[in-house]
Amino acid sequence: MPLVDKLTNHKVVAFRAQPERALTAMFAHILGSDFMKCGRILSPGRSFASLGMVLVSAGCAIKPVPDDVTGVSTYAIARQIRCETRAAARERVVTYIKNLAEGSQYIAGDPQAQQLLARYGDGGEDISSFRPGMFTGPLEVERRNYLTMIYTTAIAYSFDLTGDETNNIGSTVNLVGPWANKLGLGITGNANRERQNERLFTLTDTLGDLLMNLNAKQFGVPYCGKPQIVAENYVYPVAGRIGVDESLKTFLELNVFANIAASDGSKSSNAALAAPTFTDKLTFTTTFDLTGNPQVTFTPVGSGFQVGDASLTGLVRRTDTHKVYVALALEPPGAVSSTALHTYLFPSNQARAAGGGPRKPTTVIGSSVTARVRTAAEDIAVSALDQIKNREVQFILSR
Repeated sequence: MPLVDKLTNHKVVAFRAQPERALTAMFAHILGSDFMKCGRILSPGRSFASLGMVLVSAGCAIKPVPDDVTGVSTYAIARQIRCETRAAARERVVTYIKNLAEGSQYIAGDPQAQQLLARYGDGGEDISSFRPGMFTGPLEVERRNYLTMIYTTAIAYSFDLTGDETNNIGSTVNLVGPWANKLGLGITGNANRERQNERLFTLTDTLGDLLMNLNAKQFGVPYCGKPQIVAENYVYPVAGRIGVDESLKTFLELNVFANIAASDGSKSSNAALAAPTFTDKLTFTTTFDLTGNPQVTFTPVGSGFQVGDASLTGLVRRTDTHKVYVALALEPPGAVSSTALHTYLFPSNQARAAGGGPRKPTTVIGSSVTARVRTAAEDIAVSALDQIKNREVQFILSR
């Protein structure tokens, strides 16, 4: 039933006597109950001075957070990206084992790889019990080196989640009196509100820790169970898969087949001189807005002050900007493994040992990032994040 028909089913006398309630009902119908239920209607009373002031306090979020729009908590967002990273790392390991097991027209399939593929392939045992050392024997050193490089690779994720909510209400009421043909008295009112919240945090992991330890059961449910393995979310991408698998695949390919620049910008043919880094900056912006402009015109009856016409304008806008910085870095011993594999493929390169390894957890405080790290690779990944975020800060000096 059309809105006008609904309103005309009520008594016309009540509609004329209390236009603010009728207009509020119209506005609630157009913008929806969600817009109205979170606010409070400020009744203007029936006096001449306040008759035209129809102020509606709307808007649900005092502190806009991702939960309001994505339907998942900040913890769930972080958990999802960690599980996505684990799945991407598992894919790299299993794909490597599969390639070795199947062989090619030039190389026969490897028996050890065939056994491991049967154990850890699709539908097999969880990857958490796999170790690079399962490739035994002196001829398997390069395979162990490559897998060790994957397991010691660190990943750092920095989240910058901003929510901005705007709720604007405007009203206009025109009053006419005995001079209706000569003069109209217009009364307007506005109530505009805006709230913003920015949430920042940084997490670090090593791929080995994700593969071996992350999927432990919590309250009987695996950390990366089916609810955490979700598909892409094209409305709010941060709540779904964001493409970590492509980043990891590219990072490993660049380290094996083309030594990438170190985090300080230098380039070297020897990857052992510095652990390479790789950073992606993802920005997702989603804006929803809803507007309404109901208006009612009355036919004056008799003399005295009366409402000639009245209208409401409303705007509800929600803008969410979600930035995710993903940095990958090799542990210095991992850099040696990368160089050893590179040397195996391209004998002209020479490898050199480098230091590094596990250490006591520490807190790294950078210019733009604060994070807790446990390995040298995690420290390097956080530094790479700090570098790219520092580039966003520009100082403009006035003359």
